[in-house]
Amino acid sequence: MFHTFLKRNLNVLPKDKQKDVENIVNQERYISFSDRPSTSHIHIDNFLMSQGVKDCMTWRGIALGKSVYDFALIPMIIWEIQPASIIEIGSGEGASAMWMADLCRTYNLPTKVYSIDIEPPSIKYENVTFVKGDSRQICDFNTENLLHPWLIVEDAHVNVNEVITYFEQHMHTGDYMIIEDSWGKKGSKLEIPNTLQVDAYYCDYFGLNATSAMNTILRKNSP
Repeated sequence: MFHTFLKRNLNVLPKDKQKDVENIVNQERYISFSDRPSTSHIHIDNFLMSQGVKDCMTWRGIALGKSVYDFALIPMIIWEIQPASIIEIGSGEGASAMWMADLCRTYNLPTKVYSIDIEPPSIKYENVTFVKGDSRQICDFNTENLLHPWLIVEDAHVNVNEVITYFEQHMHTGDYMIIEDSWGKKGSKLEIPNTLQVDAYYCDYFGLNATSAMNTILRKNSP
């Protein structure tokens, strides 16, 4: 097994951090949202700088609103679950949808990406469909013909609990939902159904909740 810098230098950490690492290594992978801590090993300063300091990270020259942590995690998630459909709520300038479509092509996956926004970008891109829609009327988005497995990425920050409720009803076991920027949504009382469990493997991959999706990389674990 390959040994990371951390494994080779664990003794450099203070005792409490060594204990944190031990707990992360030994914890169950899928954990109830209510049982997760609302803290992170990332200091807020590091988190705020994780999209870039001088400029925002880009993909194909377009601003990509991802932290460096999520930029590393999402490719691994896509490789593992190999989604047939990726549903993004909140298109931004379109770079995120294009990036995920490029990842899927790199992996030789026939994945279709659907990116929903009130004013979607006017971009034509292979395997990406930009859909005009409003997360406040998320029920208007028809999921009937979307092939599973799904990866749902919520990045609009509007009507979040209703978005979660709507998609959870149509998800299959093994589908994933990522609620991005939940650092800022901690006070909004996210309502996570018991059928969606936190994937601690990814949430804690770089340390406790070392992601913008604090406790919200979620897997459907039951019908």
